Amino acid sequence: MPFRIHRFLDNLTNQAGSSMREQLFLNREPFESLTTSTQTAKWIKRLMDDLSKEIGVENAKAVMEVCGQQCIGTSVTEKARMIRESSNDFDDLLDKLNQAHIGGGKLRRVGDVIYASYERCYCGSVSKTRLPISPIYCQCSCGWYKKLFETVFKKPVRVELIDSIIHGADTCQFRIYI
Repeated sequence: MPFRIHRFLDNLTNQAGSSMREQLFLNREPFESLTTSTQTAKWIKRLMDDLSKEIGVENAKAVMEVCGQQCIGTSVTEKARMIRESSNDFDDLLDKLNQAHIGGGKLRRVGDVIYASYERCYCGSVSKTRLPISPIYCQCSCGWYKKLFETVFKKPVRVELIDSIIHGADTCQFRIYI
């Protein structure tokens, strides 16, 4: 899934206000003018760095997490919910989600914690380059997992980024606290 600039801008405005949005994008090349994956990755890298400096790391994470919650499709959450209803227990649920390749296909449980990983970056805007980008960007994936498992379990969950490919790791890894 590529970076959705309009979704990002709306979430930034909601989190930090329109003046911060204007300040952050002042003298920045328009996203729509970028033509190569390298240009896009560099642009996103600079945006994430500037975002963290301007609104703080926790607020920047919140902006990206909401982007991820909006990124997951209803068809995915509905399918996951149906899988939950047909599962015998927690482990059966994870097996079925893995078989359906929902959540990367490598979900595993240790106690009440789900570990998720995948071996490629699913973000089309940064995955074609090996340019290291702030892990703030991957909070989008945290939001995606949060929405998935809050839908499945019908209760709040917390998702933590362990490591990511665009930050130099071999895999993207997450902890989901149920």
